[in-house]
Amino acid sequence: MPYQLAILQLSGFNVTGGKWSQQDALGYAADGGVPTLLQQDDVINLLDLQSPDLLLLVADGVSASPAAASASYTVIKYLLQHWPGTGFSSRQLRLAQQYLADTLGRKRQSFGAATTVAALQLSAERFVAINAGDSRIWRLRNLQLQQLSEDHDWQNDSAELRQQTGLAQCYRALTSYLAADSEAADFTVSVTDGALQTGDQFVLTTDGVHDLVTAEELAELFAVADFATALQQLQSLLLLRGAPDNASLLWLFPIPDCGDC
Repeated sequence: MPYQLAILQLSGFNVTGGKWSQQDALGYAADGGVPTLLQQDDVINLLDLQSPDLLLLVADGVSASPAAASASYTVIKYLLQHWPGTGFSSRQLRLAQQYLADTLGRKRQSFGAATTVAALQLSAERFVAINAGDSRIWRLRNLQLQQLSEDHDWQNDSAELRQQTGLAQCYRALTSYLAADSEAADFTVSVTDGALQTGDQFVLTTDGVHDLVTAEELAELFAVADFATALQQLQSLLLLRGAPDNASLLWLFPIPDCGDC
């Protein structure tokens, strides 16, 4: 099945109006094609992917760690280079963390560099969604947006805190991520898999998107026929709300068979 992939990346702005450095990284690959890695200030793009075997990746460098941009870039690059074209599992994330520790972890200035990661792998009939941290994977099916990934933070890890609202920001602190530290290999990975249905769309976001735009607003934006306009509207909404963080999004949707049009 051929797909179209919509891409949005925005650096975001600090309190003085200056742009943040881009600490998010995006990656995508189609079986038989050349993998692509993006880490740019501003990107809006729409492209075709002809293979049904796809890998989509987002990573958000943890700003409280050193060399956050290098961490997200390194992990995405490793996962793209070591994807065999079909199949993906939590083992790939474990190997990526090991590589991160073996490279950035050996340098004093980048020891402890950390990143979240969310990965979606599709085949002709099935999907697998894997994440560590709070970068998210969503599925839009029959106009209903469902989060497939699991946020790994203090609030979500507690059944009691999960039901509360208005908690201090400290409860949003991450409990799982990939880090350039050989002692940090015991991180949590969440995996969801299942069968594809006709018309399924998938979206990957970093928290710079889903912290500003609700799931209901995202679903409304995605439930349109003009995907380029939806991207522009999303970018405008992020800017209207201050864009205080790096924001990245991959949105995958099937191209209708013209015979059914």
